[in-house]
This record gives sequence, C-alpha cells and structure tokens, in this order.
Amino acid sequence: MCPIKICYSFDVMDAESPLLPTNLSAQTTIAPFAIFLTAALWVETWLEIFSHGVYHSPDDLSKLYLGVMAAYAGAAEISKWLVNVPTHPAEDPMFERIHRGGFFIALWLVPLMAAWVWRIMNAAIPMPPALERITGGLVAIFFIKATSRRLRHKKHGVMTRDAAGDEKTSESSEATSGDSGVAFEELVYARIAAAPDGMAASELLQVFPNVPRTNLYRAFDKLIKAQRITRTGKPRTADVKYKVNALPLPAVPAETLSQN
Repeated sequence: MCPIKICYSFDVMDAESPLLPTNLSAQTTIAPFAIFLTAALWVETWLEIFSHGVYHSPDDLSKLYLGVMAAYAGAAEISKWLVNVPTHPAEDPMFERIHRGGFFIALWLVPLMAAWVWRIMNAAIPMPPALERITGGLVAIFFIKATSRRLRHKKHGVMTRDAAGDEKTSESSEATSGDSGVAFEELVYARIAAAPDGMAASELLQVFPNVPRTNLYRAFDKLIKAQRITRTGKPRTADVKYKVNALPLPAVPAETLSQN
C-alpha cells in the first residue's frame, strides 16, 4: 500500500503522459547485432551447402545467434509487461513486427528444406548442423513470444485505431463494478458528470483502484460511442480529459408557444 501522492504520480505517468519508448531502448541496441548475425550466418549456410561443405566456418555461432534473438524478443515482451497499459502493435519497431510475423522462421526454413530435398538426390550435400538448431530455436522463440503476447493482450488489452483514426481499446475481460449491479460505465459517467471540468483517466483510477485499467478504457469507449462523453486534449498527454456532453434541450411544440 503506497502513499496516495506516490500512487497518483505513478498513475499520471502511466495513463496520461506520452508512452516512454520502453520497448525501444533495449531493442534498438540488440537489433543491429541480430540483423548482422542473421545475414552473416544465412549467407554462410548457403555457401556451405553450395560448396558441398568445402567452405564453412569451423565455429558454431548458432547458440550466440539464438541468444541474441531471444534477448530481442524478451526485451520487447518484458518491457510491455512492466508497462501496465494497452499497447499499439503498429507502433512496434519494424524489426519486431517482422519477427513476430514469422519471417525469420521462413527465412531459415528455405535453406533447411532446400538442403533436405537436395540430399534426397545427392547424399554428398551437407546439412549444416547449425541450420537445424537455428530453425528449431527460432520456432520455439516464436511460439513463446506469441503465447506471451496473447496473455498480455488478455490482461492489459491492446490499443487499435478505428476507421476514423481514433484510438480505442479492444476488450480483454469483463468490466466489473462491484456488487452494486450497476454497469461500470454508468459509474464512470456519474463520476465524470460530477466534475464540471471533466476528469483524467488517472483521477478515475484513484476513484476505482480495484478496477483494471483496461476496463476503464473500455468504459470510455462505450460512453464515447454513445456520445455521452467527449475526450478533450492532445492524445496521450497530460491534457487529456473526459467531459460529459451537454444534453440537448427538449423540443417545445409550436402549439405550446402560441398558447403562451
């Protein structure tokens, strides 16, 4: 149980300030090594196959390569798990988007299958031992990362953009509102309506400390879609607030006006 002042500062940093590039610092350091090792080992593999084993490196760098690829994938996932907010998959570095798309598995499957088929016709064609280890290791890394992403999206949610370009949170779990039986978005609406200047997400998280952050974002989505509240301020900054939309005045029949 932390002091209110400290908790509030933490929530403001997480919910309203621009997301820090937590998934970029480690990745941008590791990415050049991963790219270089991928290119070097892939070319060396083909050279060994086409030269029938005449040209090949006596050193096995497959463990180093798999360690670098695992470190890259792990850095991305760990940083996103530590930041307890929905993430934008489209904002991931290009190398990570390629990695989670299975590109590297396909890249290494090509020489593996080529050597395997060629060896059926000519047993003199070598099958580099590192090639099998690298392909199998990348498959394991891919599925471990995919499982982690699925669990993380289920817990934290994932940010997407609709056709209008607005940010919204996909559903990850059912919203909870305690034992009152009232829909959670109604409680959020009531709190926002009680604040003339609107409320920030961090302020509402203080009001509902036991409610997951993704449930709050989903309540925002429902209320905005129903045109009951409006999001103001520059997105992903401390200026973002949610305000209740002014209710339109009921139309007065013309007969009533004429009678008056």
